Amino acid sequence: METEGTTMTKVQEQIRPREQQKQATRAKILQAALDLFAERGFDGASIRDIAKRAGVFHGLIKYHFESKEELWKSAVDYLFERQSNEMADPEGFDDLPPREQAHDWIKRYVYYCARHPEHARIMVQESVRDTERLRWAVKTHIEPLHKTARKITQGWIDAGVYPAIPVHAIIYMISAAAQSPFMLAPELKHGAGIDMSNTAQIEAYAEALVTMLFEHSVQSKI
Repeated sequence: METEGTTMTKVQEQIRPREQQKQATRAKILQAALDLFAERGFDGASIRDIAKRAGVFHGLIKYHFESKEELWKSAVDYLFERQSNEMADPEGFDDLPPREQAHDWIKRYVYYCARHPEHARIMVQESVRDTERLRWAVKTHIEPLHKTARKITQGWIDAGVYPAIPVHAIIYMISAAAQSPFMLAPELKHGAGIDMSNTAQIEAYAEALVTMLFEHSVQSKI
């Protein structure tokens, strides 16, 4: 004989897979949206093509999102939430000396850019046209991130890790250096025969960037 508690457990077990499936479908839609918005821009990416890329029915996107604008914002929310999760400092990071912290952070950021070239591409799409969507993304996500980044970067400047130049310059120099070979991966492949999706190439580039930023300047002073 089933008790009330047993019945509730069975109901919860039935709901959980459905909710997981719903979240998985939503994630597929958001990733497809990010890819196509990054490739074609907001105007060039149709809901129908996003549905096709995600492998779902066109009407399902309308079920999850009221408009194309809402889908874009939800996709960018998803993008920055994922960045926050993937770029979270590892255990023991705060105990590292400042220079090692900077080394570790830059390498992790290069790997993030390699995994998600759509991040830089979608921001470039909106920045070129200086859209209201860009302003929303800046206010909602980029300004809070940069506020934290400026504080951390200033700490590394004070510790002698970086030269005493404007903080925003350091942030954008490193961002551009980390993003560009993955954002422009097709150009690099056709121009230099280098496949930036190759793990060995990603690791080599991360090491090269750290060497250029730190080890070379140290050696030059000796």
